[in-house]
Amino acid sequence: MDKESAMNTEAENLTADAVEALTLSYTDVQTKIMLRHPQERIDEVLQLAIEQEEAAYREAHAAWQTETTEVQAQIAEAQAHNAANPDELMPVPPLPAEPMLDLQVRRACYRVEHVEVDLALTTETVDSRIEYDDEARVAYHHPATISHSEQQIADTKRERFKSQRAANVASIAVEVDGLVFDGDEQSQQRMVRAILLMTDSDTQRWVLANNNVANVTKAQLTQACLLAAEQQSDLWIESY
Repeated sequence: MDKESAMNTEAENLTADAVEALTLSYTDVQTKIMLRHPQERIDEVLQLAIEQEEAAYREAHAAWQTETTEVQAQIAEAQAHNAANPDELMPVPPLPAEPMLDLQVRRACYRVEHVEVDLALTTETVDSRIEYDDEARVAYHHPATISHSEQQIADTKRERFKSQRAANVASIAVEVDGLVFDGDEQSQQRMVRAILLMTDSDTQRWVLANNNVANVTKAQLTQACLLAAEQQSDLWIESY
């Protein structure tokens, strides 16, 4: 049985307090991430690993403070001796290094979120980067961006508007007397041709927006064409 399976089996057989007593490392968290465990379980193990790391850090820091006080007394003693006995110098001990938390290892276990950026509209040239939210334990991955000129951005927005406008016009639908007509440009042209050739009493077989076929009058086609043209006119004017 591998370490991961053994730990899972052991954890299942222990009480919650006993599970907290297990020694967990960030390697265990990384293993769960690689094995695609549920995010909730990964977060639980990460929380335990952080708590144990911070408990060990507090213990190490308290020991460091005690040792530092002792070494400072030794330093003062050595300096006093050396000042009084320049020919018999005592070595001055160095201060112990303060223990530090290695957040880099911890942050490698954070949940990753990729920040969505509209790369065609960016105004700054910035390298890709990762920003960490240590409280939420999320690593935000930002893509590299480049600086676009105001004119480039304006042109891009205009082209996008035109593309969206074309899509909106293509999806125009209007309702007349409970009948829903396609109102795109091609349909409007067909309506106009039919209206020009029909008399007021004529009817025309027409494929509606739902693909059903109905007999429609000149008046219905005229009203549908007018409504479609009005919608297209509204869509044609860019809104700022």
